[in-house]
Amino acid sequence: MKKCTIGWFSKIVACLVFLLFFVPLTGFSLYMAFVHPSASQEERLLFLAGAAMFGGLTAFAVYRTLYLGLVWVEYDLETVIFHYSRKEEYRFRWEKIPESRVQVVREGSGYVFCIQGEGQQRRIPLNRLSRGFQDFERTLTETGVLERAAILTDERLKQNAEQTWEQYKRYRETYPNSVQPKPEGDCTVCPDCQGRGLLLKKLPLLKVDVGKVCKTCGGSGYLPK
Repeated sequence: MKKCTIGWFSKIVACLVFLLFFVPLTGFSLYMAFVHPSASQEERLLFLAGAAMFGGLTAFAVYRTLYLGLVWVEYDLETVIFHYSRKEEYRFRWEKIPESRVQVVREGSGYVFCIQGEGQQRRIPLNRLSRGFQDFERTLTETGVLERAAILTDERLKQNAEQTWEQYKRYRETYPNSVQPKPEGDCTVCPDCQGRGLLLKKLPLLKVDVGKVCKTCGGSGYLPK
């Protein structure tokens, strides 16, 4: 089966955060709590609490990474297995996603799978920094998961934008002097935009018209008499 796992860049960044921030703060808090000669009793208690907090986060990160393992996904064209840890996994057939037990949402440059476990929800995030993400996203498309979840991929969004732009260019070519529909009431055509609602300016290098909303009429194309 293929795999999609957390990428090395994310792992390195997370490791640096703990090595350069949480570990030094833990050591500094321990020093201030037990070694520093001029610290008051209240300050020692405060730094002791800080050492417990920062040290606990560091210990949990080590436990999660080395013992339980980080989240990853195994899959083929029929089945996907979400590994929340080395001891906890959830298996689904692609045609069963999404359903009541597992949902998928778009988040940033990737997807988050929300799985209902035993009285708790597990989140499996995968994005473009994950190893094997492109093939995994392609499988989501081929198996119909994204279509059933009404999610558009970046490629599909790009295609839609290109289609919209082509339709706009064809419209401008067909109706170069089109105007806004006349509103109700006694009004006259805006003298600045001539009823278009836009002030068009041709970019010299790209040779395309760029529109800016007319400030005189506010984009309506008309002014009250």
